Amino acid sequence: TIGNIITKTDFPMKERFNIVLVDDHPIVALGVKAMLERHPNFDLVHHAYCGEDLLQYFKQNTADLLLLDLNLPDYEYIELIQNIKRATTNLKIIAYTAYQDTNLVKSVLRQKIDGYLLKTTPADEFRKALGKVLLDDEVYIGSSVQITPMQKPIRKQLKDNFQKRLSLSKREREILTLISQGYTSIG
Repeated sequence: TIGNIITKTDFPMKERFNIVLVDDHPIVALGVKAMLERHPNFDLVHHAYCGEDLLQYFKQNTADLLLLDLNLPDYEYIELIQNIKRATTNLKIIAYTAYQDTNLVKSVLRQKIDGYLLKTTPADEFRKALGKVLLDDEVYIGSSVQITPMQKPIRKQLKDNFQKRLSLSKREREILTLISQGYTSIG
């Protein structure tokens, strides 16, 4: 290891790790694939665009590591993580996301995943994180992820729908879903 960065020689020479990515943005997949191809021990064996594709893949396949985008069109991240854990054994999961809200980070880590990285993570740290999780069986939190005491998000600071959904309770989301389906409270 040079300067705490994992080099090619830190991995067992013959050991290869199968990695799956779930992210609904093709450009992200291309970037991840390019990073992984530069390391002889990593193989990106599947890219799923949504949670359902991912779960279908795991019905017949296995992997060593999953890079999980938290903001997918068809699944809330907690439900997806739980379904993945039921469908797989010994799979390491790293959240790979653009979001670093303290409440989100803590919520994700409560699901007992193996790491949390931002999509802005430099390539050297990205590979280091994979090594720590796969070889050292450590939970890795990216250096740019800041975990501060729990704070309730201020609604006017929320930038997009994913962050707005996080600030609603499960019951509030259920009620909004029913309203969007035309239901009312009028008898």
